[in-house]
Amino acid sequence: MAFTKVVRIGLGVYGNVFCNIQYKDKKGHGVLSITGVEGPMRDGDAKGSCGQIIMGGWDIKAYAPGWTALLDQQFQEVWNRWHLNDMNAGSAVQEAYLRNNPIPKADYAYPKSHYDVASKVLANVGLNPDAEGYRYGSKWKHEDVPETVLAFLLSLPDTDVQPAWV
Repeated sequence: MAFTKVVRIGLGVYGNVFCNIQYKDKKGHGVLSITGVEGPMRDGDAKGSCGQIIMGGWDIKAYAPGWTALLDQQFQEVWNRWHLNDMNAGSAVQEAYLRNNPIPKADYAYPKSHYDVASKVLANVGLNPDAEGYRYGSKWKHEDVPETVLAFLLSLPDTDVQPAWV
């Protein structure tokens, strides 16, 4: 099941906050991609951030119809967990360990990299390599997006305002 969906979360500091959700087939499996834009303009520019706006978060002043702070939070959690689900550095067990034992950002500040620190953390707990011999970061791993997550994304309110890029 492939789909594209545009949502407007609400009015933020730089204007309307839109997100484009795409789920499509790539090499025989589904890939989820989510991008956003704050205050898009007709010339293709934006008043705020665009792309992976989840990294900086957004400050919604007024939610669009059907959106609430809780729904916004749930959407951000899905985005953080499932975006680019075919580009995981770790196996399922390695990724689960890192999710349950997050590495503080201060531990991989420049010149250290998250990859180097995560590799060592996983090695210290006997997960690098994992039980199947997979070494963290040796290739991109795919993880299927659960049907419940796809259903959640499809249930999000469609945009009520036409984005400037259309």
